[in-house]
Amino acid sequence: MEVKQKNSSEQIFLLMPFFFGLALGIGIALGVSIMYVRETGLGKQAQQTAEVLKLIKENYVEEVNLDSLHTLGLQSLLSNLDPHSTYIPAEEVALAQSQLETDFEGIGIEYEWLNDTLFVSYPLPQSPAEKAGIFSGDKILAIDEQAINYNNGESITDIFQKLRGKKGTTVKLKILRGLSIKEISVERDKIISKSVIGYWAKPHIAYIRILRFAEKTDQEFSDILQEFIQKDTLRAVIVDLRENGGGYMDKATRIADEFLEAGLLIVSTKGKQKRYSQEYKATAGGLYEKGKVVVLLDEGSASASEILAGALQDNDKATIIGRKSYGKGLVQVPFALSDGSELRLTVSKYYTPTGRCIQRPYHKGKKYSKSLEERYKSGFLLKDTLSEATEIFFTPQMKKVFGGGGITPDISLPLDSTKYEEKIKDFLQKTQLKPWIAEYAHQNRKILQEKGFSDFLTHWQLPETVFAKALTGSDFNEPEKKFIKKQLKAFLAKIVWGKTAYFQTLNAEDEFLQKALEILRF
Repeated sequence: MEVKQKNSSEQIFLLMPFFFGLALGIGIALGVSIMYVRETGLGKQAQQTAEVLKLIKENYVEEVNLDSLHTLGLQSLLSNLDPHSTYIPAEEVALAQSQLETDFEGIGIEYEWLNDTLFVSYPLPQSPAEKAGIFSGDKILAIDEQAINYNNGESITDIFQKLRGKKGTTVKLKILRGLSIKEISVERDKIISKSVIGYWAKPHIAYIRILRFAEKTDQEFSDILQEFIQKDTLRAVIVDLRENGGGYMDKATRIADEFLEAGLLIVSTKGKQKRYSQEYKATAGGLYEKGKVVVLLDEGSASASEILAGALQDNDKATIIGRKSYGKGLVQVPFALSDGSELRLTVSKYYTPTGRCIQRPYHKGKKYSKSLEERYKSGFLLKDTLSEATEIFFTPQMKKVFGGGGITPDISLPLDSTKYEEKIKDFLQKTQLKPWIAEYAHQNRKILQEKGFSDFLTHWQLPETVFAKALTGSDFNEPEKKFIKKQLKAFLAKIVWGKTAYFQTLNAEDEFLQKALEILRF
């Protein structure tokens, strides 16, 4: 009994920082300035928080990192409001903001952890990294003489902070290339990263993929759409929003405006404060108000993607193909805090033109997971969402559309769970297949380019001897093997021809795209 009591006490002490952190977060998040406390009647809560902090500082048995408690407390507090209100520490704000930037200053590389080593998967074309001689397949051992190692707890945030910097400054990289170690200095510069790509899916049918709704996405989209229109043969547009987690709402509304006649409602927001309740309507002069449109959607399409898809579906402008979208319809506004950190607080909800709330339920004991992998494992993505729909709305042409959160497609396709399989992700991270592809690209780039991308797309295959050797000890089925091969072929296409070729390779024999082309037959 004494041993059990001792273990229980130790567990309580281990949990104390969490409870104290939560109390601290409540105090900080609510504000403790005297005037504010008096106006809101929060004097008792603020006083209790101050008392707890004082007791922790003076009496707690161990040294406590108040900054860590502060972050934990705020995050715990906000998680009890809704799934998307969040606190971002000052050191992570730049990384969070950069995900929606198309222009930034740095060296211009895409990287990932591979075999516990920082692997350069793709230097952006004409970027400082490419100009300095950084190749796909290079392994970064050190940044400015500071060793980089996954096992030392180095995070992607840490790497980002070290590589990014002001234009004109220099970062020195220690690179492992094959068996050789090289030191390469890279002068940082302005980086332009496109958020929209496009190509002809078939004669007269344009394919446009929006990767994210970033700072210049609406202009990029308009430019690409205009290029297709100027060919004078455009008869249909496929807009691919798969795996697009959203971004800036106004970019989605402006893109929707290119397809909708003046006066049509695009989206509305409703919040407690009047300034957060607004309607957004289409204006005159859209680039493509009369042609046919298909939108590709899946469980990874969220927020701004759902605004665009919902606007086109509810106004009878587009046919939606795919799977029910994520259901992220809460509007966050960023509030900068005095220490450089940021509070992203939900202030309203999104509603489609027919009145559907995009946000899926998260109250009344329903489990809400932001992770697609967790949603897949729970079985949520495998459910028949149409049979569960309890809210039915009608478009102007009396087409049924369904509420309950997310955008339900007009034509549903079954889930391919392969990309959520952990064993595939683990395999690709631990085998030497990606380094092999990178080396193959360097040795055969000229030959591949001379033959052309069309020849590559039709004929090139990963050598079976290479693949079989990598598969030793694995138990993948045929669909999983096919998925892995396609991922590697697309990786090779990106290295040699760029991102558009990457998506063209992934889209070869793609079920979503084939279904879109089927209903767009002229």
